[in-house]
Amino acid sequence: MMERLRGAAAEIAAEMTAWRREFHAHPELSFEEVGTTRRVAELLRSFGYDNLKVGLGGVPTGVVADLGVGRAGWGVALRADLDALPMEETADRPYRSQKPGVMHSCGHDAHTAMLLGAAKILKCLEPEIPGRVRFIFQPSEESPHRSGARAMIAEGALEGMDAIAGIHVWSGLPSGVLGYRPGAAMASSDEWECVITGRGGHGAMPHEAVDPVVAASALVGMLQTVVSRRISPLETAVVTVGKIEAGTTYNIIPEKAFLQGTVRTFNPEVRRRMPEIMGRIVQGVAGASDCTAELTYRETLPSTVNDPVFTDLARRVGEELLGSDRVRLVEPTMGAEDMSLYLERLPGAFLFLGVGNEAKGTTFPQHHPAYDIDEAVLPLGCAFLSSLAWRFLAGT
Repeated sequence: MMERLRGAAAEIAAEMTAWRREFHAHPELSFEEVGTTRRVAELLRSFGYDNLKVGLGGVPTGVVADLGVGRAGWGVALRADLDALPMEETADRPYRSQKPGVMHSCGHDAHTAMLLGAAKILKCLEPEIPGRVRFIFQPSEESPHRSGARAMIAEGALEGMDAIAGIHVWSGLPSGVLGYRPGAAMASSDEWECVITGRGGHGAMPHEAVDPVVAASALVGMLQTVVSRRISPLETAVVTVGKIEAGTTYNIIPEKAFLQGTVRTFNPEVRRRMPEIMGRIVQGVAGASDCTAELTYRETLPSTVNDPVFTDLARRVGEELLGSDRVRLVEPTMGAEDMSLYLERLPGAFLFLGVGNEAKGTTFPQHHPAYDIDEAVLPLGCAFLSSLAWRFLAGT
């Protein structure tokens, strides 16, 4: 069966490339993927899917399609994301973004094309598939505060499913290499902001004011001790101050300073401790500076944790399809993904498919304005997703 799936994926390589370029040229932001949703649904119907669920919670974006409806046996979900990023594409290519300030710079156009390919070839083999496959085309991965995965789950996208899988194209891996990681593969992502309040005054008379800028500057340094002195060196964590705002001009001491940043962890216990550790530091620094401070901490996405058994199945499928030399155990990344929300509820795996090819200029990192992929991987990703679903359902 896997050879048949590989062959079928190769036969539609040109179609997947065309779909991917169409999506790339017409990117849409989170929960604005109306045109993308319409096109995905149109293609799925042309493949023979007449049981589509389009839109969720009153928003006309996102598509769910089912294969083997009513069939006994296990069910497996395959997921891709639809949205693009708010940035300008700089590379000059025939399929560059036609929408100013919006670009597919994270590979979601490729994810969608590969999952459409899997839906097409599996539909042709539907009588031979020993179970049910659900294709989840998810909106809004790039907006953690309005996570499309969370919305999909609330709409019942995982009901009746026993496992879930997805892949992310990755320019840091050579083209055609599959990366896997059992356990925590991607970090949790939390956000924080802090307002420090002092007393404003003249910049030439600081003794008559209470300067929140000095306190904010001290806080930036002290927050670096969270990882180096408050967390075990055997654990991994990141505390980043990404934004500081204060004042209006050069000779005024402002009343307030604003800081904002992110926290990344793998261990849930380390994540749980972060608000309390940071809160003590914030209050200590503010108090020492005769200021007051308020810290707001928001948990956004959990760590993406791959089920070891399902990940081992994915590894074996990858080795059979690509060869053992093209399947690699990869290091976890501090990036985050709302695929984590699915994997909190179902066993499964999130894999990385290399698209890095220097000769084709596809080694720019995700979110780079010249980002592109090696489109030769599209049939590989399609065949992998299809084969993984089949092997899981077949119990082999």
